Amino acid sequence: MKTESSNDNKELFSVDYIFGKQVQLKQMKTGYRFGSDAVLLASYIRADNGDLLDLGAGVGAVSLGIAWRYPKCKITAVEKDPEIAKLLRENVIRNDLSNQVVVEQSSIEHLPSSFVSKFDHVMANPPFHKMTGTRSRNSHRNLAHMGDGLTLVDWLGKAIWACKPKGYVSFMLRADRADEAVSILHNNKMGEITLFPIWPVQGTPANRIIVTAKKESKTGCIILPGITLHNLDGSLTSNATLAMKGQGIER
Repeated sequence: MKTESSNDNKELFSVDYIFGKQVQLKQMKTGYRFGSDAVLLASYIRADNGDLLDLGAGVGAVSLGIAWRYPKCKITAVEKDPEIAKLLRENVIRNDLSNQVVVEQSSIEHLPSSFVSKFDHVMANPPFHKMTGTRSRNSHRNLAHMGDGLTLVDWLGKAIWACKPKGYVSFMLRADRADEAVSILHNNKMGEITLFPIWPVQGTPANRIIVTAKKESKTGCIILPGITLHNLDGSLTSNATLAMKGQGIER
C-alpha cells in the first residue's frame, strides 16, 4: 500500500494505492483510513461473475480491489457516512469502475427492500471494537472502528438477509470475536463455516480472522491454514506479498 499527496486539497486528503498501484483510493489524511485488513479481504474474496454486496464499504478498498481482480463481477458498495460515501463515489470514477461498482449511501439497518436474498456474496470489514472501548475524538474514525450502536448480530443478520440461498457471507473480524460470529451464524442456519486466521508474525496469536459461511448449508465448521503476514525481521512473507499485490490468498 503506497501513498502520495492529492493535488486536490493536499492538506486534507491523500491518494493511496493498493495491489501494486493498480487501484487508487483518495481518503482523508486524518480520521478514518483503510488498512491492511481491507486489502487482505479484497485479496481473499473470490467473485468470478457474481453479484456482491459490500457493507460498510468505506472509501472502497474492498469493493474496488475485488472489482479490479474480477472484471465480470458486479458490486453494490454501501456506506453510511456521507463524506466517506462521497470519496467512495470519486474513487469508483477514479478507477474507471462505474460499470461494475454502484454506491448506495445507507446505514445497514435501512437497506432497500430489494436487497433481500439478492446477492451471491455479502462481505464486510465492520467496526471491530466493542462499544465499551475508548472512543476517538474523530467522528469518522468512531463510526468505522466502533460503529453507531449496532452489534455483530445486526451486521451478520443483515448480511444473511441480503444473501441468496446457497450464497456466501464473509466478514473480517478480530480473532477474539470468532466464537461470537460462529454462534450467530449457527443460530441463523448458516453452514460450511470456514475460519481463516491471520497471524501478524509466526509464533504469535492470530489477531484477525476471516469468517465465511454458506446460506442454507448444513456442513460443519473448519479452520483453514490461514496466513502469516510478517517474517521475524519485519518483512512481508511471500504469501502476504502476493496478497498485497492482489494475486489472491491461498486457502
